[in-house]
Amino acid sequence: MPVPTPSLPLHRIRFYDHTPSPIVASAFAPLPLPPARDPSRPAPSRQAAKDELGCLIVARENGSVEVWEYAREGSSFGNWLLARTLPPTLTHPTISLMALVIRDPETFYERGYSVPKLADLRLFTAGSDSSELTERCLFTGRILQTYAIPSPPLWSLTISPTHSLLCLTTNSAQLHFLTIPAPLNCSSVTPLEPAPTHLLRSDALPSRVRTVSVAWGVPKLEQDASGWRWRDTTLVTGNSDSSFRRWELPSPSSTGLGAARVSLRGRAVVEKVKSKKASQKGTIVWGVAVLPDGTVVTADSLGSVTFWDGASLAQRHSFRSHKADAMCLTVGPAGRTVFSSGPDQRVCQFTLVPSSSGSDWALTSTKRIHTHDVRTLSVFPPYLPLPAAHPLSSSSLNPGLAPVLFSGGWDMGLSFTPCAAPTLDADRLGNPLARPGPARQVVFEEAQTRRTASISPGHLSFARSARLVVGRKDRTVGIWRVLQDERGWEKVLDMDLKLRTNLVASTVSHDGRWLAVSDLYETKLFRLVHEAGTIRPRRVRSFLTTLHASPLLADLDLERKGTGASALLFTDDASRLVLALAESGCAVVLDLAREQMDVDGADHEVGVDVVRVFSPAHKQVAGRTVVGLRNGEANGETSGDEDDDADDDADAGRPRAWVTRMAASEDGQWLSTADQAGRVTIFNLDTLQLHATLPTFPQPPSAFEFTPTHPLLAIFHPTQALAFYDLEHRRLLPANHQVRTLNTRLSALHAPASFLAFEPSRANPRAARVVLASHDWLATARLDVDLILRPKEAATPRGVRRKRAREAREALELASASASASPSVSVASHSVSSASAAGSVRGAVSAAADPEFCKIDTDRFRAVVAVAWLAEAEMAVVERPQADYAAQLPPAFWSAGYGRA
Repeated sequence: MPVPTPSLPLHRIRFYDHTPSPIVASAFAPLPLPPARDPSRPAPSRQAAKDELGCLIVARENGSVEVWEYAREGSSFGNWLLARTLPPTLTHPTISLMALVIRDPETFYERGYSVPKLADLRLFTAGSDSSELTERCLFTGRILQTYAIPSPPLWSLTISPTHSLLCLTTNSAQLHFLTIPAPLNCSSVTPLEPAPTHLLRSDALPSRVRTVSVAWGVPKLEQDASGWRWRDTTLVTGNSDSSFRRWELPSPSSTGLGAARVSLRGRAVVEKVKSKKASQKGTIVWGVAVLPDGTVVTADSLGSVTFWDGASLAQRHSFRSHKADAMCLTVGPAGRTVFSSGPDQRVCQFTLVPSSSGSDWALTSTKRIHTHDVRTLSVFPPYLPLPAAHPLSSSSLNPGLAPVLFSGGWDMGLSFTPCAAPTLDADRLGNPLARPGPARQVVFEEAQTRRTASISPGHLSFARSARLVVGRKDRTVGIWRVLQDERGWEKVLDMDLKLRTNLVASTVSHDGRWLAVSDLYETKLFRLVHEAGTIRPRRVRSFLTTLHASPLLADLDLERKGTGASALLFTDDASRLVLALAESGCAVVLDLAREQMDVDGADHEVGVDVVRVFSPAHKQVAGRTVVGLRNGEANGETSGDEDDDADDDADAGRPRAWVTRMAASEDGQWLSTADQAGRVTIFNLDTLQLHATLPTFPQPPSAFEFTPTHPLLAIFHPTQALAFYDLEHRRLLPANHQVRTLNTRLSALHAPASFLAFEPSRANPRAARVVLASHDWLATARLDVDLILRPKEAATPRGVRRKRAREAREALELASASASASPSVSVASHSVSSASAAGSVRGAVSAAADPEFCKIDTDRFRAVVAVAWLAEAEMAVVERPQADYAAQLPPAFWSAGYGRA
């Protein structure tokens, strides 16, 4: 009879009531047109480019913008990871439309890469109820400029293929264009300008007709006095009167009466609504696209996707592919695939297939990827409206990889799906979302969809000693207390804050006496006064004055740039607060005075002192940290000041990378920071000096934490690899057999771990408990930290290792027998079977050969928002499944059909 494994008390918390915002717009990094040149001359030779996958920009309805960067390691890992979230401002709280523009398309080809990076892009957004078009910084989220929208609201916003014009459609009867001037340097912000004179006027539409979608045609290569250049010539608009229209843009040299006007060159009518009042209600063309051969594609409110001849505007193919409106339309790379979706939650793929007459469009696949309305579709590589036979057309991007379709909407989560066309050579394509294993289908109909969390990590923090859970929402903070002895929970405080943007960071001290929150411009510190089971917050008014008056911060110009923090942290003894300033990237260490009381019981104003400011300590060369020798010391050691080092963000003219994660050791000696550029720095809080700078990682760590028993920093990388850094010897430790085994087990999981937590116990360092979790899986393991710290012991003879494994199993059976003899009462209403519970037995040793060494649960937990230890042998998992807030959303589209899904 097998011995039952002991149970680990686990709180499954679902009282966190934050509802994420729907996804309304998205765009991958666009591709520029090839450099203009004489088409009769041979193309300049270029080095064969390696596979490149660009960033993804996602806009949510509440005004926040998410930046997702692609991470890849060989052929065993590939995924888009959340790099930063840009908060909305109070003046522009919503987003409905966005446009992603290449900063300098004329000189982009001089760079050594093919896909624009984040620094090469500009972001323009507009809300459905806004009267201004705004440009936002893709590094900080700050508003760089605004432009008044003529006749708001804005119905559509599109960028031309040359990335020199923006087309705006509003309630006005005319089309509006804006000029995007070339920047003065790589990081300058050039203000938008009115359209050139030949685009100031256009033919007017009927007064009640609205233009809800715009697509640009194939650009034309022309030669003028200054040489060869690309010019935008045509565009197609989808309208609300059951039709779409084709427009011609005049040449800048056009003269004569009526020549300098955007003229209407054709109109075609789509299928109309069949009802008695059809004259009062027209079909809305929600989406429109122009293919390289001139074919026009429309998606309308009847659920039809129609293909039209580009010259005659005659209908060629029509598919009633959706049961509701077809509101999203996007074109795949090379214009050989088209995707559509809408409220019926289905994504349809149309493919250009060979036929007896040449080639025809066919509906090749339909997949139900989402559970609610789909609002946006994007494909990488992005579609470039240029025929493959064009003399300047270059080879396709990433020919060995399948394209990827992104979709998002009212179910809040992001979905990535390989979307290769069903061709004979599809099996030869690699999967950009690959994981180890045989399931690597890339054809859209057979491919597996990868979904991400709807709520990003970092919204919750825990006060372990006070048993408090602090949850951050958009502009409010809630505090709950987890009661002991299975008595449930209670909400003790709800704070509605006055802010200029949404909250960026929040944290609470372990004793529950301090709370710090920050938006993009200001950090606020509160002292939490506990009275008869309730909590009363009291703001520390002198906090902001102390920061402005500190001589250590005089060079940072905080009065103008603000005191907003990208990350906040209290040390375990609640004696210090660490701020990572968003504008400068500096880590500010503050001493918090102890609470004092007057004779009459009134509270004193708490004193706060700035004791140290750590500047960014990495010296950058070509984006990598260069660590030199200093007085014979290596790997960033220093015994003096580190302010001579600085990263190259300021030299490049862009804001410094945000510090997104911080961790402190339990004894308060060590502080570790990690920024968005993958740079990890360790400071000594006893001496207030820089201790070490780690080599720059390809991606920022997804989680890290100090071990409670040894001077080690555990770092978990997005590529599902756990590593350890030795603080005393200042070096990354090689992975021993135990760590390699754990990494191999985790490599089969797609979503990287966002949470890493060691049990706060020093009882047995030979079997330290650690929990790793993502939004859809949770893993527990026992690690022999002594063996990790001394990697030479990895060469122990096999017989000795077997003996240790046998001793570990015997200790596990002993713990199980004692647990079954006297069962303990769980403090939670739910307990999970965990092999790591046996590690609490003093003298037990963890080994990779032990079958109970690691347990991974991929079925029980969904929508995990946070994982933490409330106490020794007591863990909490916070979940926010969609079913908990589905009632707050509009009802999803549902169509009854017998025998059909």
